[in-house]
Amino acid sequence: METDVAMVESPKRPAGAAGADPNGKGTDFEEFERAGWARRSGTYDEGFGRMTAGVHESLLDSAGVRPGTRLLEVGCGTGRLALAALGRGAAVVATDAVEQMVAEAAAALPQARVLHGALPRLPFADGDFDAVAGAFVINHVPEPVAAVAELARVTAPGGRVALSWWDAPDRNPAQGLVAAAVAEAGATPVGDLPTHSPFAPYASPEAFAGLLAGAGLTAIRVEPVRWTHRVDPHRWWRDILTGTVLTSSLIEGQDARTVARIRAVYDRLVAPFAQPDGSVRLPVAALIAVGTRQG
Repeated sequence: METDVAMVESPKRPAGAAGADPNGKGTDFEEFERAGWARRSGTYDEGFGRMTAGVHESLLDSAGVRPGTRLLEVGCGTGRLALAALGRGAAVVATDAVEQMVAEAAAALPQARVLHGALPRLPFADGDFDAVAGAFVINHVPEPVAAVAELARVTAPGGRVALSWWDAPDRNPAQGLVAAAVAEAGATPVGDLPTHSPFAPYASPEAFAGLLAGAGLTAIRVEPVRWTHRVDPHRWWRDILTGTVLTSSLIEGQDARTVARIRAVYDRLVAPFAQPDGSVRLPVAALIAVGTRQG
């Protein structure tokens, strides 16, 4: 899939959930994530959120969403994916773990039911939905194994669970440029912050498939999705800071000289993607894993 996402200057906000720190302190990471997304509820959507929307149509295709499908979206953020599903004629229920995001989505989705709900405990009965979709939410949950099991539980027999995650950084410059700049600049995070989500061990296609299989899902596929994100490079730096939590934490709290050093490396790394009009075309790469709930 190749999609140009033209950026426009305007505000807005993410798909949110939670996570556990690398030392196993689940609550610490969960609180870190939720607080971070709450602060970004007004800035994510028209920045980083516009980039992530490139996966939505493919994710809905994988979930088998069509007119009449009872769809649950987890980690709905401001509701972009749910809105696309409504456009297909689906009956949509959307949840997010961050109350500020629920408010944003509810305002944007009068035709959907929008609820506060956090994995791995959702307020639904077994088999309530024909399909479940989560766009870049599995990397924010505190317990990925329990989360996928919960998604399988609320899916009806024969229904599908479809989840997306970022592909390897070397295939995904849009997602990885700032982190690469931090590493090359030799900067280290300020304070005792998490360095990765609990989903990290499942980030390969094989492990991602295994995660779904462990929840009893079958007919599992993990497929790559590619698109291009077009944006002003100065805007993209700001979008990363106002639309991510883990990545932006690498820069937040740094002194001015360190931030300037990171930014200089970023400017050099982003330059090869420049277009004649001053924008950049950044390759984006994701993986979609989909599995079917058996009867």
